[in-house]
Amino acid sequence: MNKRSPRHSPLLLGGIVALLLACTPSAAPAPTISAPAAAALDAATSGAARPESAAAAPSLERVRALYGSISVTVLPVWLAKDAGLFEKHGLDVSVDYIPSGNTMIQTMVAGEAEFGTGVPESAISATLAGTDLTILAPTADRLLFTVYARPEITDGAAMRGRRLGITRVGSSTDFAARQWIQSLGLRPGDDVPIVQLGGQTEMLAGLQTGAVDASMLSAPTDIQARRAGFRDLADMSRLDFPFYQSSVIVTRRVVDDRPEVVRRFVRAIVEANAIIHQDKAAAKQALARYSQSTDDEVLEASYEAALPAIPRVPLPTRAAIESAIELVALTNPAAAGADPARFFDARFVQELDDSGFIKSLYR
Repeated sequence: MNKRSPRHSPLLLGGIVALLLACTPSAAPAPTISAPAAAALDAATSGAARPESAAAAPSLERVRALYGSISVTVLPVWLAKDAGLFEKHGLDVSVDYIPSGNTMIQTMVAGEAEFGTGVPESAISATLAGTDLTILAPTADRLLFTVYARPEITDGAAMRGRRLGITRVGSSTDFAARQWIQSLGLRPGDDVPIVQLGGQTEMLAGLQTGAVDASMLSAPTDIQARRAGFRDLADMSRLDFPFYQSSVIVTRRVVDDRPEVVRRFVRAIVEANAIIHQDKAAAKQALARYSQSTDDEVLEASYEAALPAIPRVPLPTRAAIESAIELVALTNPAAAGADPARFFDARFVQELDDSGFIKSLYR
């Protein structure tokens, strides 16, 4: 079933990995793509670089794309759908929300969906377990968390002996917490105890009740923390290491049997990225629709925080996949020493980059 009009509780940015918020179904009118976005589409697809359009194709090939969290990291897929980019490239894409990353992966493995947008660790874990998934392109290539602390904690050094809240061990919040603590010259767990709390809402509640002294938050929960008077200690997007908050994932079976479908899907995603970078209004329209948020402060903050993380050339790299493997290895010893090349396929984005198609989108 096509869920172009899902109803979700307000959210946006996701945390680089675990940006999961509760959602409820509802219907919302589809936004009209803004004039600048329409102009960008026309310019990007003019001339020799123009791919086959939906109008030129005798029929659209139907595929299903899932996402496992309501997060700004899914924005390229949402915008590609709402701007008609999938149709322009010959695809009829049903974009459906599955409120669990594991369930999303299981649905793909069962052959009920071709594509998914979620944390790379899920694809790596599933592949290690005997399935065959591959990462095509990052939709957010850095951590999108902010550390919020109780007002009396004035800087990171003051976290020694203090408790830091995360969602769960092995999650992106766990990875971000460990990287941040180490960047302070402290030892995760020993100098700064790490406490599992379950979710973004629970991490904010932990701050409010004193169960933890700081939490690893993503929007819009971080905005709620700021409004409640908690102190912003650190922006994780500024940490200098390769990490994918979210990626487009596909089954190897689809890559082998339907490579042209994969090629068209990736083309729509990179074109959506170009609109996100050049048309804030169009991006915020899609964010508002899929998150069901009318709070412009949340929409604006989410867009501005996410923009640097949405890559213009979403080429998956060995270094970033190694970071994901390191995270998986925290809870799955089978990941230790795994070859990163086993888990990603860069050829489709590489083709678009080598041909000049991506560069043409930003003229």
